[in-house]
Amino acid sequence: MRTDVLIVGGGLAGLNAAAELRERHPELAVTIADVGGGASSEIMGFCAPVAPGDSPALFRQDVLAAGGGLNAPELAAVLAERALPEMRRLEAMGVVFDREADGSYAVIRSIGSSCPRVVHAGTTTGKQAMRLLAAPVLPVRIVRLLKGRSGQIAGALTAEGEVIEAKAVILAGGGFAGLWKFSTWSKALRGDALVLAMEAGAELCNLACVQFEPTVTVWPEAARGFPVITTLLHEGGKLYDAAGNDLVAGGVPPKRELAIRIQRAIDAGRAFEHGGVRYDLSALDDAAFKRKYPEYRQKYLQWFPAMDRVIFEVRPGAHTTLGGIRIDGSTATTVPGLFAAGEAVGNLHGRDRLGGNAGLEVFVFGRIAGASAGDYAARQTGWEEPLAEQGGEEAPPPLAAFADILDRAFTVEPKPERLRAGLAELAALPPGGHAALVKQVLEAALAASEA
Repeated sequence: MRTDVLIVGGGLAGLNAAAELRERHPELAVTIADVGGGASSEIMGFCAPVAPGDSPALFRQDVLAAGGGLNAPELAAVLAERALPEMRRLEAMGVVFDREADGSYAVIRSIGSSCPRVVHAGTTTGKQAMRLLAAPVLPVRIVRLLKGRSGQIAGALTAEGEVIEAKAVILAGGGFAGLWKFSTWSKALRGDALVLAMEAGAELCNLACVQFEPTVTVWPEAARGFPVITTLLHEGGKLYDAAGNDLVAGGVPPKRELAIRIQRAIDAGRAFEHGGVRYDLSALDDAAFKRKYPEYRQKYLQWFPAMDRVIFEVRPGAHTTLGGIRIDGSTATTVPGLFAAGEAVGNLHGRDRLGGNAGLEVFVFGRIAGASAGDYAARQTGWEEPLAEQGGEEAPPPLAAFADILDRAFTVEPKPERLRAGLAELAALPPGGHAALVKQVLEAALAASEA
């Protein structure tokens, strides 16, 4: 099989790349390969500087401040500058963002932002975008990228052993939070894109930067693993431990700090009976909650008899992996013909991510990846013959073993002794593939914890 551009990942990063390719290079053949399990449909909204006093410059400053010096200023600038154009594009496609009675956008202030900035269409922005950008998807798992004699991308190998020749490849397969046992995302998000990039020779970076969602449900059991949105802490939600300590006293901190506060309370023995702290939403204004978060309200009422009795037990869980494949402003990697977008990228967010930016990056960098890969493929005058026997992992990794190791060793505040124990356990597992990725993740976390 031959295709000019192969996109690995059928979420919004991949779908935006495909849409850009159709518009910019209709002469090119494009194939999306995906086996499902992404997080795009869960996107509630995304950051856009539309509120009075906000601007792309202020937005960029917030991104860099959250990143703690580990994110690329170039990428932060691109994200901030292209937020409004991507919002306008969605509006032109038919997405109607919520507005206040005076006609202004109904923006939500996310943790880490200096002002309200998250625009949203109810809580279904991601679902609507997935529907509007839908494209045919080849349901295959890519297990290896193939290169030609010149070292540039020449295609990929599927789990069934089929070779797909391609002039360019876009990795848009998400992050690796699914490798943890207790996490918010599908176990399909296990870092496949990073493994493919690593084995092809691309550079990974910031692998110790993992965002733990502070408030992931441990009770009720039916909701286990469900993240309770932290924006509700700005709406009257309360967070306290078993000793009655208010965990957001003095103001809601950035997500990482909030997660650390919760984890420390649990480690100090101040957890409730199910192992978490309490996230109490019983005092929320129900009419406002119903208007602003209708889908979430409906979900919560599946587990509780009435909104005035909604009290979750929560603890931090692996959520967004901020490290990954290093790209430049065009989304190019260090391997010619290989591009990346979405959560697979490692140098956009840095140490911490602003709430709402996971929703934005898939539009901004998905589009840029489509343009860059299309321009690259269009310049190629012929087809590179893929070299045979290039290595790579074809069997599914032992996910359960990795999950146990990561849950014990890599928490929101990882300890050197636990990380060393995790690395010792990992050494007993077969090397290569995902084991090599987990090893790099633990080593990066150990180096950061000892710095």
